[in-house]
Amino acid sequence: MDYSSLLNKCNRVSDFSEPVLNRIMYYAAERNKLDQRFDLLVKRHKKVFGRAGKANQAMFKTQYVIHELFKNKGLIHKYLNHAQIKALPKEEYEYLQEQAENPWRFTYWFVRDNPYPDFFESVDIITGEEFLLYSPGASRTLGEQGVLIFGGLISSNGDCYQTYGPLIGFSSFQADDIFFYAGELDPGIETIEELAGLIEKDLFSFLLLSVYSTIPLMQHQGHEMLYVQSSMDANSFEMDLWKDAFRVEYASDIFKMSLKELEGFPHYACVYFDEELEEMTLSAMTDFGYDSLVGELNRLGVDAPAEPHIRLHVSMKSAIEQITGKDPELLSYEGHFSQVSTGQEDSLELDAMNKFLAELMPAINSNTKVSLDELISRTGADPDAAKEIYEDLMKKLNR
Repeated sequence: MDYSSLLNKCNRVSDFSEPVLNRIMYYAAERNKLDQRFDLLVKRHKKVFGRAGKANQAMFKTQYVIHELFKNKGLIHKYLNHAQIKALPKEEYEYLQEQAENPWRFTYWFVRDNPYPDFFESVDIITGEEFLLYSPGASRTLGEQGVLIFGGLISSNGDCYQTYGPLIGFSSFQADDIFFYAGELDPGIETIEELAGLIEKDLFSFLLLSVYSTIPLMQHQGHEMLYVQSSMDANSFEMDLWKDAFRVEYASDIFKMSLKELEGFPHYACVYFDEELEEMTLSAMTDFGYDSLVGELNRLGVDAPAEPHIRLHVSMKSAIEQITGKDPELLSYEGHFSQVSTGQEDSLELDAMNKFLAELMPAINSNTKVSLDELISRTGADPDAAKEIYEDLMKKLNR
């Protein structure tokens, strides 16, 4: 690959396209009031998006308008027939035609390799497509923070992709988080095509995630803390087989089997069995905890899902609650046990830790001063565990 020549091409494309895109953007704003539509969305979500700041909001507005123009079946197809657009210089009109034929897309990707300065071998987490990306912005972002995935608007110049507008580097979101978020926006989302279609239709909801981009991973002694769960049909439960490895509890037609070695912080590894629904749910707060549950269930002859159905970071759960106003209720069964005190300290601890995280993450993201002792006292979280989590997050955020 001749990266030097490719770099020159990318720069030529950027230099040529910038004034063309600016003109067509203002044309679109005037014709279809896209800027006003964006402003209304900002007003509707000002509690969340207001934290992005005016300067960032302006850049996202530009990105939003350009996306509406050049997305699949975007407005550019209509504009190419307008007399004012047809009157553009031939080279500019042909450029717009080319963009109409090769739709732009807002997507998410991770970087696999960096073969040359500002060039990245990337993988689209939605489609699985591998592509070469030129992005000085990605280089800057990677130099400033840890990034698991990027989000942004990309287009092809024929030899590689380039970004347009703000580039979002997410420190604690991954593919599972984006899919889960999409499902909360539209429970009917089941396929990759439907997810891509939702982003095209409702880009602003995905731009809102930018507010949470710098929240770091939550870890304890090398274990990443997140919600890891699966559910499966189960029409019977032989309690005696579980008693060696699990501590068994019962409340309101629900069994809770806590893995004795990993039932406390940070793993909280347990299995719930709902007698009425005949459903078994595996739940843990670390990958190690979940994998250990699967191993024990397999030993008991239970064919448990090796890959979890849900793998959601605490930061995304917080984002969903603030954006949608709804709690995903990932620990819905836990409420049956957290009210019981005798011999069920770990149930109380998990419920308290969940409440602690639910209040801590929004405060950290909005840079609100936290009275840690008061928060611990109010939620009942284990003081040592809560302080370790808080100090680790503050260290990662350089606060």
